[in-house]
Amino acid sequence: MSEKVSIIIPCYNQGKFVSDALNSALKQTYKEIEIVIINDGSTDNSSEVIKSFADIYKNIVFLDEKENKGVISVRNKAINMCSGEYILPLDADDTIEPTYVEKAAKILKNNPNIGIVYCKAKMFGSINGYWNLDDFDKSNILYSNCIFATALFRKTDFLKAGMYKDYMRYGCEDYDLWLSFIENGFDVYRIDEVLFNYRQYEEDSRTKICSKNQDKVWLAIIKNHINLYLEDKQFLTRLLYTDTSILKKKCRRYKKLFNLFLPIVIMQSVLLIILLFYLFITWRNK
Repeated sequence: MSEKVSIIIPCYNQGKFVSDALNSALKQTYKEIEIVIINDGSTDNSSEVIKSFADIYKNIVFLDEKENKGVISVRNKAINMCSGEYILPLDADDTIEPTYVEKAAKILKNNPNIGIVYCKAKMFGSINGYWNLDDFDKSNILYSNCIFATALFRKTDFLKAGMYKDYMRYGCEDYDLWLSFIENGFDVYRIDEVLFNYRQYEEDSRTKICSKNQDKVWLAIIKNHINLYLEDKQFLTRLLYTDTSILKKKCRRYKKLFNLFLPIVIMQSVLLIILLFYLFITWRNK
């Protein structure tokens, strides 16, 4: 029997787009699917649009929040109550191709060491074309996220990783989650096919809001995943051996990382000196 996949769709004032997201979820070739969609206190017609689908399709679970709780809260709530072994978040303004779940679930099922499965993507709407994201690399992802929110993972692994964190309220909660997966030893796999469609439009999206709060977002990322940065062998190379034209930009970007990193390095250096001195004295006394 195939593992059930729960497609999680938070919706806040996306009444004009949410039907596209729902239709793309309903058209999946994978059979064992439930769609958990949660209206997060929308003030437009989102609730009415979603209800029109939920009244027809039995595999749609509709949660209707009267107050806006935010995407972190509603995603966690939906995932906690869903019945799927596998989870696929999908924003209410984006869409997925019909074979995405089937192909991603097969990879996850056959590879217990893999914790995240995603794919190539394209943009549509006000901007159209291939979304040129960097290839995944354990070191590269520390400095630039290359995995969008709509990736497949196990519910048990999600809970082990600590779910979406409240400290990421300024955005990039999915980026923080992927780093938590990596900290727990999971591998990442990208399907070499465009199966995700990322909508672009003029209004403020969560991505644009996140970009306006980059300092706060990076501080939260670095503070809560400091060991990943300390263990990265390319860390100093990335900072020191770079083109002078972008050195200032990198220094500004990693300023808060320096502030967190330096005290830890000093402390470790002092402890190492004390240890070496102790070993030397012990050796002399023998």
